[in-house]
Amino acid sequence: MNTRRRQDEVVRALAGVTSARGMVPVPTMMVIGFITAVFVGLVGVFVFGATCPRPPELDANREIQQLSQLVNTFYLTNSPNRLPRELDELTQGAAPLTTEVSNDPWGTPYVYVKIDNREFEIFSAGRDGKAGTDDDVRPRYERRVVSGCAGQEILR
Repeated sequence: MNTRRRQDEVVRALAGVTSARGMVPVPTMMVIGFITAVFVGLVGVFVFGATCPRPPELDANREIQQLSQLVNTFYLTNSPNRLPRELDELTQGAAPLTTEVSNDPWGTPYVYVKIDNREFEIFSAGRDGKAGTDDDVRPRYERRVVSGCAGQEILR
């Protein structure tokens, strides 16, 4: 029995462990491994997720919605209420609503159609740059009708 105890002491001395309490229990190692995996996963999402390309249609749709809001604001801030003749009119005047009207993700200007005094449509000509083709990017709604009640919109 004395020999066995002596062997255990030699093994512990070689391993740098002075007692059985010096060893890390398996559940603790599992928790440390789990926390490390979560941390590496989060870092990976932020590092590699930021480099994943987004479809340009998403950017065009977002910009169309922003332009529609600017047109609605233009309508409500002019007396008498009126829609702009063209999108560039949003950048003009004593208090312009925006500094510039950007092009769509493919470099083509957005198409702005003023249907009547309160109805308009904004869309992108899409990848081919030609309006009226299948790749046009239109918002989920077809047209916006601005009512005189604090920017209330009726979607058709």
